[in-house]
Amino acid sequence: MKFLKLAVIIIILVSFASCKDAQEPETHGYVVAIGIDAPKPDEQGYNITIQFANPDKISGGSSETGGKGGEESIENITVLAPGIYPAINIANHIISKKFVLSHTKLIVFSDEIAKSGVNRFMETVNRNGDFRPNIYFAVSKGTAKEFLEAVNPKTEVNPVRYYTMIFENDYSGFIPQDMSQDFYLFFGSEEKSTVMPICSVAKAETAGNYAEFGYQYKVEDYVAGEIPTTSREIQIAGMAVFSGDRKVAEIADIETEIFNIMTGEYQSSYVSYYFGDEMPVTVMQLQKKRPKISVDTKGETPKIKITVYLEADISAGTGKDVIESELNAFSRAAAAEIEKQAQQFFGETKAVGTDVVGFGSYAKRNFKSIKEFQEYGWKERYKNAEMEIKVQFSVRRTGLIVRGGI
Repeated sequence: MKFLKLAVIIIILVSFASCKDAQEPETHGYVVAIGIDAPKPDEQGYNITIQFANPDKISGGSSETGGKGGEESIENITVLAPGIYPAINIANHIISKKFVLSHTKLIVFSDEIAKSGVNRFMETVNRNGDFRPNIYFAVSKGTAKEFLEAVNPKTEVNPVRYYTMIFENDYSGFIPQDMSQDFYLFFGSEEKSTVMPICSVAKAETAGNYAEFGYQYKVEDYVAGEIPTTSREIQIAGMAVFSGDRKVAEIADIETEIFNIMTGEYQSSYVSYYFGDEMPVTVMQLQKKRPKISVDTKGETPKIKITVYLEADISAGTGKDVIESELNAFSRAAAAEIEKQAQQFFGETKAVGTDVVGFGSYAKRNFKSIKEFQEYGWKERYKNAEMEIKVQFSVRRTGLIVRGGI
């Protein structure tokens, strides 16, 4: 009798410990990206593309096989729906998966949607715990569907890691380092305008052209889709500038790098500078600390001062370009070039009244209340702001270069 009672107790305890609602990973569709396009004229809602991971093709390695494993690690489905969650609901009834949003890394808005306003999607993304805060927003030059269908992570089996490697690359300044939470916090703010990276499929007419990449040496100011390449795959470069929740301008790749430097989000990249009439001097450029910013709002015209701190390791150049006697002259020339590029960048942002760096956050400190700051009318006054830009540029780790050339 005792053994019978013990057996019953064990059965009851095991039943309590079981996972009644447990589901196998292969029953889920892990959404990694979402694309939002305008509908056709006779349709209501949005064409929403759901890109989800194929768990059968994802292995534990970061780049074990590339090839078929990478190409087949994602699938796409496009549905017509009034919003993201209705689209997920419809897709659940088409694909034999339960779609999960917790792994979503990217939401792409078509250019048409971005220009008409994205506010309707902000509440969906930011008020629901299904989405993690470290996702990216981007604007597609073509349709979002076209962009997502062109994504082909050949070198990454894990598609989430693939997007992470693109949007969180510390060695390139050609896209804004701006996460979705920054957009949500400031797109309706008086103190800062917001941006999104620009993405596109490479245009056929640019394929096969040759280009030398660098900061200014033989480089045009491209946006995604325009960069000369022999590949018809995706490109992410430049940024879309927003006033409120609507896209109002585009900034190309070189000035996007200037944006990252001015905001202090720049990490490092290879940059080529002209110095004299010889071959350019190429450096590994680094931002050693965040810029120092002050804003004077005492007069009718705001006065903005910003000091930027950059260091560089010389990577390539002719011997006579980089000998010891010329290092100081080179540093001054590089600093002057950055200051010139920055003035041009700020001129473009002031023309459309978009303070993308967020100088308004510093201006707000000069007022006793939010009401006083709002009455000051920062966005309008920013259009006429006086900019004083100073760049401290130094060459480090010169080694044998300073003892007689390369």
